[in-house]
Amino acid sequence: MASTFNTLYLDCLSDEVLLKIFKYITDLKDLFTLRLLSERIAAVAQDMSVAHTVICTRQYWLKTGMLKMYIEPILDKMHTLDLNYCYWINLEELTCLLRCTNLRALHLMQVKIDEASLCKMLSQLPHLTSLSISIRDIEKFNQEVNGCKAVQECLSRIRKLSIHFWNHKKYTEDNFEQLVRFSSGSSFVDYFHSMEELYVYGCANNVRCFPLYYFNPAVENVNSLKNMRVMSLNKSYDDASTILFYSLLRSVCMVGVQLRTLLQPTYDFNLEWKERDYLDTMDDMKTLVHLDISGSQQRIYNGIFNFTSATHLQYLNLSGNNTVDSESLLFLSRCCPQLVSINLHSCPSIFLRHAFGYLGRDFNNDPLVKDLTGFQSLLVQCVKLVHLNISGYHIHLTDLNSPSFSSITALLSLKPNLISLSLSHCCLYTGDNCPSSGLRNPKFNTRCSSCYLPVIGGSGSPKCTYKATPDKFDIQKLIRATPEMEHFELYAAYHQSNFNHPSGLLRHPRNVSQCLAAVIVPYDELRYVGLWNKLKTLRLTGLKGNKLADFFKAIAGGCVSLESLSISSTCSRKSLKLKRLPCFPKLKDLRLEHPYFPVDEDMLSSIAQCPKLERACIISHIENIDSFAIKQLLTNVPRLVNFQLFSHASERKCFNLMAYISEELSQSRPDLSVCICNLRTFDLELMITEYLPDIHIEEMTLLRSRVATSPRE
Repeated sequence: MASTFNTLYLDCLSDEVLLKIFKYITDLKDLFTLRLLSERIAAVAQDMSVAHTVICTRQYWLKTGMLKMYIEPILDKMHTLDLNYCYWINLEELTCLLRCTNLRALHLMQVKIDEASLCKMLSQLPHLTSLSISIRDIEKFNQEVNGCKAVQECLSRIRKLSIHFWNHKKYTEDNFEQLVRFSSGSSFVDYFHSMEELYVYGCANNVRCFPLYYFNPAVENVNSLKNMRVMSLNKSYDDASTILFYSLLRSVCMVGVQLRTLLQPTYDFNLEWKERDYLDTMDDMKTLVHLDISGSQQRIYNGIFNFTSATHLQYLNLSGNNTVDSESLLFLSRCCPQLVSINLHSCPSIFLRHAFGYLGRDFNNDPLVKDLTGFQSLLVQCVKLVHLNISGYHIHLTDLNSPSFSSITALLSLKPNLISLSLSHCCLYTGDNCPSSGLRNPKFNTRCSSCYLPVIGGSGSPKCTYKATPDKFDIQKLIRATPEMEHFELYAAYHQSNFNHPSGLLRHPRNVSQCLAAVIVPYDELRYVGLWNKLKTLRLTGLKGNKLADFFKAIAGGCVSLESLSISSTCSRKSLKLKRLPCFPKLKDLRLEHPYFPVDEDMLSSIAQCPKLERACIISHIENIDSFAIKQLLTNVPRLVNFQLFSHASERKCFNLMAYISEELSQSRPDLSVCICNLRTFDLELMITEYLPDIHIEEMTLLRSRVATSPRE
């Protein structure tokens, strides 16, 4: 009756009023429902002002046949069609796109379409200017482009291109030349005549491969790239994506283009830094707004990057740079006051400075002094700074040079506008049990290389003898002072996880002991996280997981906006009291990693009660898993599109579960991707890439710090 009343009410409104209302509806599911109310309402909903943009990204409810049903009536009206990450859409549904002659933007990232069909589609789109595609065989794609004049003309009009390489074959030095030119004759990059923005994505599971001579230009006529303003490479370790990006970057530098965005996170240049065209490009950074040089060991002060000219810089990623110290932050705060987001993940010297300063010092022998002035200046001078990542380092401060601040969290409390924050557990500590550690000598090897605390004797990795007590942690003040917080992480230094290897999808953690501050953080302090009612993402690592039940109950009632929850705990004994997971009303992504996490009926049924849950990843070392409960979860929760379970269960049991899913659910739910494997399986990485789409591997399987890893826009 209510549905009939709503339909009649809408029928009483004029077409002009309905059209004005429908323009504010952006959710595809709501627009799809309008088509079913009445013929008149459906006709209004198909008006060009409403139907010109169709966004299907992450619309997992869009089953087979529904996409074609929706876009068939508006083929001539669509200007933008976004199907990124719709990996379950089949090629048959995409054939209707051949009639979308007015399409300006087409996004098909991680959509299964072969190179020949893709080029056939591009040849029928005369107005296309923005394109996102996934390529399996770059040589075949290049052959298709060279064989069709219409495709070449289409690429010449493209202004914004996103190209993703998946499951691409690896290249050696023997066939590298073939990769650079992609085949004999012209390469498809030679048709980039109007290119302004280039985004390159690679697989996260490939080993790192950088041939010595890959930095050669890839375009015959480099002047065709004179309009380039944005160049981005994701954190990949894929041969094809890396070589394509850097060869094009060299071509762009030869033209002398002033870039607006340069994101290149995977390579630390050595000899290539000496190329004059590259140095000239980086010397003038006045137009640069976004810069990512993570993994590079280039110095901020007097380096090849002229930060004194980067007055408009808003995003900066320096993660993994060991040369960034307190003086570097002080220099950045004066040169780049417009910073909105900065990533200092795994920068171990940000709270240290060299005792003798920059002039005439020996970088290898100059002792380090603990200093907070650079970080303080960054917080004060960069008033627009709202996204900050200072996690993954290990140091305990003796003196913060100010009686007003007892900890890093107390200092951060002065930034009430913070939206995204990632911390190391050391930031929560309010003191130091080693007062003699104010001066750190690099040659003194009997102390921890990170915090200068005494090293426990014996072979193996150094272990920190730091003794913390719960009353020395301070996080409540930070939580109460930052009510706008949306994304928060506690990312422990040297945390050991099954899938947090820096080189991609590798199981084996680094053999380094994590800071004991992570283990001793009291859950009585963490329960105040529940005060963040706007929090959308919560990621905690390294905690001792014996009191997770109380923690979940404390935050479930307060974090009403939580959409993503990731917990990676360590525990040496079977003391986990968590039996059921409380209901989180808006939770979409759940990742739980604990050696003794139960996979039984009670736990899985509680997970199923989260009304919006779409993806779940469970990593446990238990051997007994409830196969029937897993089948019930996957069968009775149709909104679940990705389920990952890694345990020590027998390989036969895992195989039987995967066989059941393939037989019973693959046809009716093509969007469902499941991976149930034994952690000890020899070829686990290969199985994961076979069963799971890249988007789920990157966002769910891999454990990484994600705050300030890319520009927010």
